Amino acid sequence: MNHLKQSMKTSIDKTSFISHFTGFLFILIALSDILHSKEVVLVSAILSVLAFLFCFPMKDRKFFSESMLFILFLIIMSLINLFFTQNGIGGTLPLLGNLLLAYIYLRVDNKKVTLWVILAYLITISFISYSLFVLKLPANDIYEGLSRNHAGFAVVFWTIFLLFHLKVTYNRFPIIIPLIGLIISFSLFGRTSLIVSGALLLIVFFYNFKDNISMRIIVFTIFLVICYYLWLKFGSLLIEGTNFSEGLDTPRWKLWGIYFQNIDFINFFTGIDLNTLPMYNQFGGNPHNSFIKFHSRVGIGSIVFIFLFFISVFKYVIAKQFYIFWLLILLTTRAFFDSDILIGNFDFIFFIITFYWIKTE
Repeated sequence: MNHLKQSMKTSIDKTSFISHFTGFLFILIALSDILHSKEVVLVSAILSVLAFLFCFPMKDRKFFSESMLFILFLIIMSLINLFFTQNGIGGTLPLLGNLLLAYIYLRVDNKKVTLWVILAYLITISFISYSLFVLKLPANDIYEGLSRNHAGFAVVFWTIFLLFHLKVTYNRFPIIIPLIGLIISFSLFGRTSLIVSGALLLIVFFYNFKDNISMRIIVFTIFLVICYYLWLKFGSLLIEGTNFSEGLDTPRWKLWGIYFQNIDFINFFTGIDLNTLPMYNQFGGNPHNSFIKFHSRVGIGSIVFIFLFFISVFKYVIAKQFYIFWLLILLTTRAFFDSDILIGNFDFIFFIITFYWIKTE
């Protein structure tokens, strides 16, 4: 009996440890983004690998499960990519770390991670808010060497991750979180972040009042009036401060077109070195599309991922998990117009929300 109690205590302690350790990794990733530190990114990736190796018994690791085979395939393709491009090995370890961190999150006690998720969110939001509203920095100067688009990206991804976590863990839909995100996105003057943040606020709003149609109509009317007032007061400033006036006329379309024009039989499987493409040197090799960047780094592995992504979307629709479905769609929309994920700091968020349905089956 004593042996059984000791075994149970050890199991509980290990479960608690891995949950809190996972949360600590979220903090590290948030800090690595703020500090713009590759060293902290690598440390968090190494710790994710060690957490997987040491915190799960061999019999529970499921090395030959579909998820592990997928992870292995992406890493192999990332390594093969090194022989055909000059990308370097720097992205392979962070990719592995993000994949395993997502895997671990789907296996731990989500309630024990909550405070860590909130703290990681607050670190990012506080840093951007302090830079904008206290230091009065121009939006393009918040992240050294990065544009305001990255700040908007960070706001959207951490906001959606916190909303996702609160939904799957507590079935809560706090409006204050997307409202803060919308205010910050407005101040950053980024088109995609502003549109996604506005849509996110509406989605959370509707889920808060899904059982009260009258309240939904009243609050939605108030929301429209406020938006109209803000448009009258700040509309011209918004158009001048962003690229809204240009509409769909953006270099992104040209960059994407150039990438697809240069795909051949070999690099379809291996990926393309972006720095060898015309026009890309003007944008620092940035395709402004996370999925194109992913293909440039893992080749055919990205095609497999996109296939699995659509399976996940289908699973959420069939299961009528529409809230998670819309969160995933908004994440994808934001990722589609910039290349800050899929071998980036926020990969684990995208992987977690994409494959969360696995945990519910």
